[in-house]
Parts: sequence; C-alpha cells; structure tokens
Amino acid sequence: MKIKPGTPLRVSLAFGSERIVVGRLALDSGEGVFEYARAFLGSGLALNPLFPAPSVGLLRARNPRHFDGLHGVFADSLPDAWGELLVRRRAESNGIIYSNLTALDKLALVGSRGSGALVYEPEIPDAMAVDAIDLDALSSDATDIIEGRATDLLPALERLGGSSGGARPKVLVGLNSEGALIPGDRHLPAGYEAWIVKFRSSRHDIEDIGPLEAAYAVMAREAGLDISETRLICTHNGQPGYFATKRFDRLANNTRVHMLSAAAVLDTRWDIPAIDYADLLKLTRRVTRNQADVERAFDRMVFNVLAHNRDDHAKQHAFLMDDTGVWRLSPPYDLTFSRGPGGEHYLAVNGRGGDDISFDAMAVIGDNQGIAAKYIRETMDRVTSAVRRFPAIARDYGVGDATLRGVNQELQSGLLRLSPRTLPRPTLP
Repeated sequence: MKIKPGTPLRVSLAFGSERIVVGRLALDSGEGVFEYARAFLGSGLALNPLFPAPSVGLLRARNPRHFDGLHGVFADSLPDAWGELLVRRRAESNGIIYSNLTALDKLALVGSRGSGALVYEPEIPDAMAVDAIDLDALSSDATDIIEGRATDLLPALERLGGSSGGARPKVLVGLNSEGALIPGDRHLPAGYEAWIVKFRSSRHDIEDIGPLEAAYAVMAREAGLDISETRLICTHNGQPGYFATKRFDRLANNTRVHMLSAAAVLDTRWDIPAIDYADLLKLTRRVTRNQADVERAFDRMVFNVLAHNRDDHAKQHAFLMDDTGVWRLSPPYDLTFSRGPGGEHYLAVNGRGGDDISFDAMAVIGDNQGIAAKYIRETMDRVTSAVRRFPAIARDYGVGDATLRGVNQELQSGLLRLSPRTLPRPTLP
C-alpha cells in the first residue's frame, strides 16, 4: 500500500455505471478546499442541500476543526470506530504510521467503497480477494481485533467492512432470496441485494444484541416506521443470531444513492449533543420540502423516546438524493435499546433529554411543524402499542430472559412515567 501524503482527490457521484465528476478536493494548511468541475455547475445536483449553488471558485470547509480539516459532506465518508480500527490495523500491517495520514489519504483508502454515491480517486486499492463468507469466523476474529489480538482474517474484515461507521463490527454482503451470502463490497451479480451484517462489538456487550436489534426492527415496523428490510441470520456455533439489514443506499442493478447524515448536512459534530429533535424536523422540511418526510421524522422521535433508544445523535439520521437531485429522509437505522450519554438522548426534545421528556413536549414539536393533532395522537398510540408488545416480540426472536426483563422494565417504566393513568404495566408472557 503506497501513499503519497496529501494527494488531491477527484470527487465523483457514482449513481450507476458512469461517474459524474463533481470536483477536486485538496488541503490548504490542513483545511479542506473544494473546487467544482465546470461540467457539474449546471447539473442541478447538490453535494449538500444547504451549500450555496455550485459556482466557480473555492469552497472552504465551514468547520474544519470538527472534521479532520474536511467539509462535513466529505468527512461523512470517513470510517469511524470499527471502520477506523480496521483501516488503522491495515496501515500498521503495511508499515504505515496511521497518525501520519491526512484526511485525504484516509478518503483515498475509502475510494469507491464508502456509503452513498461519493467516490474518491485516485483510490488506494486493496488486493485482498474474499471468495466466501463465514460469519462465525468473521465474528470471532472481529472480537480478536477489538481486543488487540492478531487474526488471519484482518484483510477480509477490512475488505468487507468498507468504510463502516458505528462501534459494532459489520460486514457488507450480497444476499439472495435463498439466503446465500457473497462478498458485497463491490458490484453484485444478478439476484443479489446489498445487505449489512452486524456482530457484537466485544465479549463485554450483551450476548444477544443481534436478536435484540431484530426485535426492535419488528417493533419499529409495528409502530409505523419505514424501516428497511431486516432479518436475523442463524449461527452455526450455538451463539445468538446476527442482525442483518438491507442497505438503502444501494438499489437494484448496483445503483447507488447519495447519502448524507444530518451531522454532515449541518457541518456539526455528532458526538456532542448539539441539536434538538425540533432542529431535525426543521432540517427535514428544509432539505426535502416534503411534509410526509417531516411526519416520518416525527415518528422516529416518538419511537426513540418510547423505545429508550438514546444513541440518537446527528449521524443516526440521514438524507438521500437520487440522480435527479430529489432529496428524501432516509429510513431509520441503528434502532436498539441504548442508555445514551449520561442516561440522556443525544437529541433533546424541546430542551428535555432524559426521563423528563413528556408527550406534550413531543406534541409541541409536531404541532410547530404543521403536523395535524390527529396524526400526532395516532403516532403516539401506534408507538405505545408496539412498545407494549416488546416482551412477545423479543421472545419470538430469542432474546434471553435477562436481557428481555431488563429492557422491558425500562420500556414499561418509561411508558408509565409518560402517562401513568392510561398505560398500566403489562405482564410478561
């Protein structure tokens, strides 16, 4: 792996087989500068819906200290947590000091394997080929990597990890209707769709995190959320299953969709609570100009509050742009039980962040964005009914008794706290 530090990159949007060159990205004294390609100026497409219209001249990073010198839109392509750990190990195995790499070098490592449709050239290739998928072996070796042990499968995990975000290990796979798995980091053959399979982040996490996230996906669908297709893939070693979800940034025929997190759109850090759900709904209206998307954002706010998903930071919400330039709110993702920073939500609800959130506080946010009172009531009823069914759903997906009881106690206590007169505590089946 040879790297010429700080090499400027050509940035393109790869919606299909042809790439639309967007422009050129470089660093100036450690800060990102971007110049649009002339042909892109009249395309009607946008890197970031909040950017000024593409024009001649240099576009400088708005908050370079937040994003390793980059604009938020490009920093969104960088691996974090698990993905960065893989890239760091890959660099070290090739005698490269990871801390010496610039943000451009890291984007060159991402190349064409990032989420969404952005690709970066010249790409630093990975010669490692992966011919078969053994989830049990990959999961075991992912734990070894996290805990600092050597593993023969590091190249395979790095290849299949793409530019993964989030703390939990994951691999990109192709999945067909019969359940067959193939490597999914490149173009897929006919009959296969792009999926992500997630593993436990370490032996210290709850053992049945896969079944728990699968149960949450079902609970979210019953609550009316437009969550992507999911499944629980069985193991062959007696361990709980692996949670898998269909990618919404990849469509049929290997078509890609431009994807940006709310943090990237706003050029704000995701790891510090900085915005409110009121801001997310306002942003959704501004980006999509679609009331249905605003209502969908309201749905996920109510779900995250009632389902105790407090890891709901600004990178857990995203927007998608197709090749015609139309923006939409992405389906929700990474929905599972989480205590959040200091026991509170990353995204506050009208200034309230934890056990002090009320139905009224959520209703005010919806009302301020023109959501009908009837829709607000129906959403709260749908989500409440789904959350009350958690024990039954969890049992169906093999969530262990200890996890089920612990999570359910938090969920039902939350419902009672929100509306103690109308939501009596259900008994476990």
